[in-house]
Amino acid sequence: MNETVVQGNSGFEINELGEGAFAGQIAALKAFLDFHQQFDRETKALAVARALAQASLERLEKGRPVTKYNSANIADMVGQKVGPDGATGWLSKVWKALEQSLEERRTGIQDVARQAGATIYAWPKKAQGAGGAGNSSEYSIEFLSLPASEAPVVAPLAGEITYVQELTLKPAFWARPLFKKGFPLKGWRRTSFIAFGVVVLLAVGGTLLLTWIALNNPKLSSSTKDVAVWVLFAMMMSWIGYSILKPFSDLADLRLIMAPDVMVGFSELNVQLELARERPADEEPFRVLRLVRYSAKCAVCGETVHLADGKREFPGRLVGRCSEQPREHVYSFDRHTRIGKPLR
Repeated sequence: MNETVVQGNSGFEINELGEGAFAGQIAALKAFLDFHQQFDRETKALAVARALAQASLERLEKGRPVTKYNSANIADMVGQKVGPDGATGWLSKVWKALEQSLEERRTGIQDVARQAGATIYAWPKKAQGAGGAGNSSEYSIEFLSLPASEAPVVAPLAGEITYVQELTLKPAFWARPLFKKGFPLKGWRRTSFIAFGVVVLLAVGGTLLLTWIALNNPKLSSSTKDVAVWVLFAMMMSWIGYSILKPFSDLADLRLIMAPDVMVGFSELNVQLELARERPADEEPFRVLRLVRYSAKCAVCGETVHLADGKREFPGRLVGRCSEQPREHVYSFDRHTRIGKPLR
């Protein structure tokens, strides 16, 4: 049976689905809405995505399939007073921002859907119109298959939380060419990564050697002031080298650390640097460096839990701290199961 749904001046024919398909789509839409409610601040782009998902969810819960909408419909959904003529231009700008925002959050949306037991995830879609009167672009929700994941889906026990990889973070301006989509450690990139570490070590070693030569040369260290300058210079260069290499040494051991501030954009907080394993179907597995943020919903108060350095209280560990009760609502973090157990 087919149903034609009229939205504004446009009618769209949609195939009726069975109850099983409806249930899967409802679960995917609820996961989509839950993700954005928990981890995102309100923006025009987010308001459009949520309105589109909410309208689709309401239709499914009434036993009706999802449908397509035009720009005037979307403007009405979010209370944007632009009129039918101005809706297309307004939504076109907002949709560009939404596409970028969604792409950064794709992994998080997939994680929440997977944890909800769904096999598909919801994704806002724009179908370009042919142009001209009555041929405007159409907007809808499509459902995509969840990609395979090595991480098991583990149901949390009472008091436990489940982390998701909230979004792909924006690197600092100097690191964007390297980390925009991750830095795969293969080919010339792996060689350059190793060469970078070797160059830093050689620079520090050269500095120490130069300092030793200077201190044993009366012409270069003829006074206490000269000696102090050379020693301070060697200490400064050693500290810079240590600061550069220590995070990568820890990353090689632990696979996940708090990202150095110098690598992250000024507006980003609670960011981790991850050394993840990629297993492409058509090539050998390899490691990839990427900036991520793991977050969860607090089991006690419902606020967002972010990972942070355990410091002296939990040495050598990353722990989840609630944004509202960071001292009391503290959780462990298991990168494999994504489960956090209460530590307080």
